[in-house]
Amino acid sequence: MNEQQLEERLAGLKEKALPELPDQVKARMENTYLMIGGQAGTGLEATDLHGEAETARVHRKQHTWLSRILISAASAAAVLVLVISLGFVSPAMAETLKKLPFLDSVFRLAGDTGLQKANEAGLTSEIRHSVTHGGITLTVSEQMYDGSRLSLVLTRSQGVYAHESFSDTWVIPDPETGQRNEIEFFVDGELVNTAWGVAPGGLEAPDSVIVTTLNSGNLQVPDQFDFKMRVYIPEEAEPFIFEFPVSKHTLEGFVLTPDEIKVHDHIRLQIKRLEVSRTTTMLEAEVIGEPGAGIQALEAAIPEKYKVNGHFALGIELTDEQGREVQMISGNGTGGGDILSYSFGFEPFETTPEYIVIKPYTGKEGGLKAYIPELEITVPVK
Repeated sequence: MNEQQLEERLAGLKEKALPELPDQVKARMENTYLMIGGQAGTGLEATDLHGEAETARVHRKQHTWLSRILISAASAAAVLVLVISLGFVSPAMAETLKKLPFLDSVFRLAGDTGLQKANEAGLTSEIRHSVTHGGITLTVSEQMYDGSRLSLVLTRSQGVYAHESFSDTWVIPDPETGQRNEIEFFVDGELVNTAWGVAPGGLEAPDSVIVTTLNSGNLQVPDQFDFKMRVYIPEEAEPFIFEFPVSKHTLEGFVLTPDEIKVHDHIRLQIKRLEVSRTTTMLEAEVIGEPGAGIQALEAAIPEKYKVNGHFALGIELTDEQGREVQMISGNGTGGGDILSYSFGFEPFETTPEYIVIKPYTGKEGGLKAYIPELEITVPVK
């Protein structure tokens, strides 16, 4: 297409109303403009200036330069809307758009390595489901379910809040009500008793969090199901309800079932299951008491040096044969009968290990780990 044809094409489009950008895209564009403005100011303030006249000239240059940047950014955004509305998105353009801060995936920006790999492999799904109550809009934009965990991106609309970061509202009580955000999860209409956690969306997405759930070892969740989530926030009496179908998508992996039991200081540890994939590593373990003794007797028999506030709290560290650790992303425990059951989620290994080393520890005051080397187990990967 030559220049004249391009001008004629643009002239024909001039009077046509372009579709309005979604609120989330608008918000990320605004953040991008502010970010550009902040970078410009920082750079000019660091300049070595001499004399008032020179200072005045530099400030005028700052204004002109920043104006050009903002105009260029706005023009680029307009062209971007035009390109998207016309459907002219080549594979190269699609990859470029993914890298823009106002169109990028929160999984890619702030997720753990498993979520990043899932995003790169196309295992994540776009949802774009929004619910509004009292002027506050919550949106679910992405989700990933690999059979070991369900992770999704939850974003609040921009506004003036008691906590600047959305992630803070899940750990810091509301100053007026003293309450924190809460969530209930349903699978095929049934309320699920499961652990869940929230991770921040990072500096580029402060109004987003990554919610992870359905990662408890005792759950029996099908590969496809109807999912419902109720989100409760202190500012609104009515819950934000989201419903959408979920399907399992995963990369190749394997399951190990070690039958080894280690015993030390009345702690009888058995690793029940170790599932390794390119998106998540899951470990299920049990601490077993005397038959018929019950949970209280089990804990009472364990020495106090392994307890925090009177309770035994087991943690697990995973490494490969070279000592390279994979980071824990979730952990929960339950008790029933004479067994304490634990489920831990970890980031994936970079490469398939020859051996997986399981290092049990207990928590100590100050967040320190007290390792129990007598309970360490090495599992060969066949």
